[in-house]
Amino acid sequence: MGEGWLLLEREPRSPCELLIEELEDSGVLSDPFDMGLFVKRVEEQRGRQIRLVAMSVSRGAPCGLYIKSETTDFLCYARSYSPLHQYHIILHEMGHLLLDHYDSGWRSEDLHKMLLPDLDPGLIESVLCRNGYTSPAEAEAEAFADLVLAPRALTHRFDIAPGTEPPPDVANVIRNIERAWGMQARRLRG
Repeated sequence: MGEGWLLLEREPRSPCELLIEELEDSGVLSDPFDMGLFVKRVEEQRGRQIRLVAMSVSRGAPCGLYIKSETTDFLCYARSYSPLHQYHIILHEMGHLLLDHYDSGWRSEDLHKMLLPDLDPGLIESVLCRNGYTSPAEAEAEAFADLVLAPRALTHRFDIAPGTEPPPDVANVIRNIERAWGMQARRLRG
């Protein structure tokens, strides 16, 4: 290199950037973006069902939740948020799923006592719930959602996310979570 040339080294790409590039190259993440098609393609790639579930949350409570059962991944999102925000929440939870985040920061026994009092603890393999983005996994999932949505936000129409009804056992878990988060949010505001 001659004088006067400045070599700029690109920072290594993050796991999120690499994942998104892989998803785009394989056709899993399409442009234009379609949430239903994206979920279907991730299901096919992983060989596991994914169900989107709208849930009621109080102001101040977490707005998303990832529940992994034996056969299905449930990505729960706040029903009362705008469509764009719902997509962001779902993509954040999808980030946890695709980046293999399973640690909620809660002790499993505590979660079962608080949220699943009537459910066999063996039925639910993991419940990933969070409030805030202080852990590396949270920051990574948030970055995944941002990086997927950012280039598509101005060119895509965001309709209400296509939620489904979970099976009764998971619906009971979600009701317990909604109730617990509602109480938590009231305590924080009160």
